[in-house]
Amino acid sequence: MTYKYFLVLLFVVAGKLSFGQGAGNFISYEKGKGSIRVQGSKGVLLIQSFSPEIFKVQMLPAKNAPGLDSSYSVILPPSTAALNIVETKDNIEIRTEKCTLAIGKFPLNVALKSGNAVKIKETRGFVQAKDSVSYLFNINPKDVFHGAGGRPFGPDLARKGFDFYNSWEHEYFDQSTGLSQSLNVPFIVSSHKYGLFFDSDRPGSMRMYVGAVDSTLMRVESASTGKWAYYLIHGNDNDEILANYTLLTGRQPLPPRWAFGYIQSKSGYANESDATVAITKLQDQGFPVDALALDSHWYGGQNVRGNMDWDTKNWPNAVGMVKSLLDKGVKTILIADPYISNKSISYKPAEAQSLFTKTPNSGQTYAMNVGTATTGLLDIFKTAAQTWLWEKHKKLAAQGVAGWWSEKTEPDPHPMNAVHELGNAFQIHNLYSLFWSKTFYNNFTKDFPEKRIFHMTRSGWAGSQRYGALPWSGDVSRYWAGLKLQIPMLVQAGMSGMGYMHSDVGGAFTMSDKAEKDEELDLRWFQFGTFTPILKVAGQRENIEPFNLSEPFYSTVKKYATVRYQLLPYIYSLAWKNSTSGRPICLPMDYFNNIRALGNLGDQYFFGENLLIAPVLLHGMPSRKIVLPPGKWFNFWNNEVHNGNTNIFPKLTVDHIPVYARGGSFIPMSTSTTKKSTDQYTSDSLTVRFYQDISVPTSTFTMFHDDGIDPNSLTKSKYELVEFGGKVSKNLVNVTVQRIKNFDKSLAKRHLIFEIKNFTSNPTAVTLNGQPIPVVYTSSEFKNNTAYYDLLGKQLQVQFDWDCNTTANIAVTRVGLDVITGSEPKADDLVLNVFPNPARSPVSVKVNVPETGYYELEVYNVAGVSIYKSALGQHSKGKMLDLSLDLRVSGGAYVVRLRNGQGQFFTKKIVIQ
Repeated sequence: MTYKYFLVLLFVVAGKLSFGQGAGNFISYEKGKGSIRVQGSKGVLLIQSFSPEIFKVQMLPAKNAPGLDSSYSVILPPSTAALNIVETKDNIEIRTEKCTLAIGKFPLNVALKSGNAVKIKETRGFVQAKDSVSYLFNINPKDVFHGAGGRPFGPDLARKGFDFYNSWEHEYFDQSTGLSQSLNVPFIVSSHKYGLFFDSDRPGSMRMYVGAVDSTLMRVESASTGKWAYYLIHGNDNDEILANYTLLTGRQPLPPRWAFGYIQSKSGYANESDATVAITKLQDQGFPVDALALDSHWYGGQNVRGNMDWDTKNWPNAVGMVKSLLDKGVKTILIADPYISNKSISYKPAEAQSLFTKTPNSGQTYAMNVGTATTGLLDIFKTAAQTWLWEKHKKLAAQGVAGWWSEKTEPDPHPMNAVHELGNAFQIHNLYSLFWSKTFYNNFTKDFPEKRIFHMTRSGWAGSQRYGALPWSGDVSRYWAGLKLQIPMLVQAGMSGMGYMHSDVGGAFTMSDKAEKDEELDLRWFQFGTFTPILKVAGQRENIEPFNLSEPFYSTVKKYATVRYQLLPYIYSLAWKNSTSGRPICLPMDYFNNIRALGNLGDQYFFGENLLIAPVLLHGMPSRKIVLPPGKWFNFWNNEVHNGNTNIFPKLTVDHIPVYARGGSFIPMSTSTTKKSTDQYTSDSLTVRFYQDISVPTSTFTMFHDDGIDPNSLTKSKYELVEFGGKVSKNLVNVTVQRIKNFDKSLAKRHLIFEIKNFTSNPTAVTLNGQPIPVVYTSSEFKNNTAYYDLLGKQLQVQFDWDCNTTANIAVTRVGLDVITGSEPKADDLVLNVFPNPARSPVSVKVNVPETGYYELEVYNVAGVSIYKSALGQHSKGKMLDLSLDLRVSGGAYVVRLRNGQGQFFTKKIVIQ
């Protein structure tokens, strides 16, 4: 917290130093290769094109002054293509087929335009002094802003001010801690369809006010001695903006497939027995599990942090344990951090090689207190320190250790006057986590070229994603308030290029006023975690494993662990989309619909394009509000359909959190529910849900599959893509599946079950690849090459073995949407009750007469043909009729209809076995 108050003082000083009018008024300009230099009366504007939608803007004090010509965050080289420059009396415009960069002459300023519309414009050119830099932009006060790292507030950043200085927030649980966080990325996305990225070789500490003082202005200030540039990024939608930003700074490599399974951790497993017993018990009780993450006990505890080798006293057979766990499908993840205790075996060798951060002028190791230990901080900017650090971890990787869990890489603590090889600690502080991730990634990929890196990190900076960083939200307190903050952190990180933000399920720390046991909180956090990029149970509490829960929490958590593995085909496809396009896995509610009211929803989010997640965030909530975007939305658990552009208030149960599937969407799921880990997953047997609706006439989804291991599967095209397509009209539903990309390990066949939802009218014919297949009406008759119509569930299922080298086509004709099964109101059980259901003839029917009148009862088959009719006569309101219907029909689905002389009718759907 001391750092924050110090930063406030720095910004006051910076504000006094930064003044003037930037580069002044226009004098002349000259073209370069993909660039333009504009001479002003007070300086030079240097603008470079990186693509038709990406522009780098710098202000230089003189014509030949050096600019920021290299970057730690940017990897895309500048374009050398000739620019289309048009000069007018008042402007110089760089025009591309996508957008226009306009340079005002008097005074010099820069604006990004689309057509004639200005997206963002400098109020004045940016101003740089010896120790500071500042910017001022005009913005639209109606815009929504996302990004800037893992912020716990929002998700709309408008009207807010915040810092960019990576800092550790211990036991956080409210939004006030959001001023600065462990994951800061100086990139924001505006609903006005542009991105803005700030870059420096000495970023110091930056503060941004997004309309916080004046709703029409964005002010950016940094206490920094470095060279600065900013990038204006155009895009027609969020997908294009993030694709451009991640093209500029790098895209996330695909994690190993096991990363999407269930990870069990704890602070901490004290010894080998504790750890292996926990995993054995999880698997014996039927929990799928893919990894075990070990805290500092693995090397002997925090007093000897930096040992970076097994504590043989408590882990006598560590190498054997790692192998034994691998044989069970469970990977081992080890915690790591950059501090070396003077009590560790590594301290003296590291100090002898001068690998630590130094005190000013003396050249001595800068001693820092971390917990109860006195430590040195590795100077990660030194090549020798990087090599030394990796050699320690390379040995562990060779033993079979599969991943790392890096904390304190902000770093924290980090005295501002400490000296690194790259410079003063305060100036290069934010780059530390970037270099830490780079060290692990570059060395791991070099020494283990056949494997993908798994690296969870608490801290990051722009570009960390290209080094495989998987951020988690840090040391959140075990409060409901702490859980609530995870959603904005999730989506803000994703909108900053860091698509894998996740949390310690259950909360990291239990505060003194909080009872350790809170099974409802454990349940709701796990349910939320199921629909996040990484599912990891972790925290500082006993009995953390879900097998310690009582009923009904135990069974529900176990069910959600199974759901996580069933969703693997969908989740893994989202990961592929992130790695190839930059689209986040978790997205804000206005990502696909630029609607301001959706932009600040902080308690629900998209999990990929097709699922809307609305976690339960308060103790004992009986119901919760859910805002449905435009379109049709289906309850993921019971298929109930809702119109969009409205609010709903579903009742909550222990069994589920609200999850909704988008109308027209495909959700591929693994059919098997018995897999112990992702090692057993092959995508050979899938259940594909298709939430068809007449409002979405065409839709597609692309499923990605590879071996889950090869780090070069994308670059070497060693993967397959399976496309599901749907076409819907009033009388026809058509579903196709085809492989549009193949590789040498592609499967020859898959067993597929299509679940076509919202099928309110009966199928009159079903064909598979042009050949008619029988329609059955009971689940017991459902088998390969048949269609099963579930009248009660309003669902048609088709299963078959698919030759993946062919295109499979399912065509379903139906009698339309206006038959009895689709148009009549659902009967209230208080009026018409048919039981049991499913039933055998005779069928019992109870009628509670709703209004006095003449009644008749009729039964229809799924073709709408009457197969039974009985006149019930005149009856008074409230009379109870107890009937027995001897239908004498074959098994299948039927509709019972009660009708009176006034035209009122009530229907009930039944299945006769």
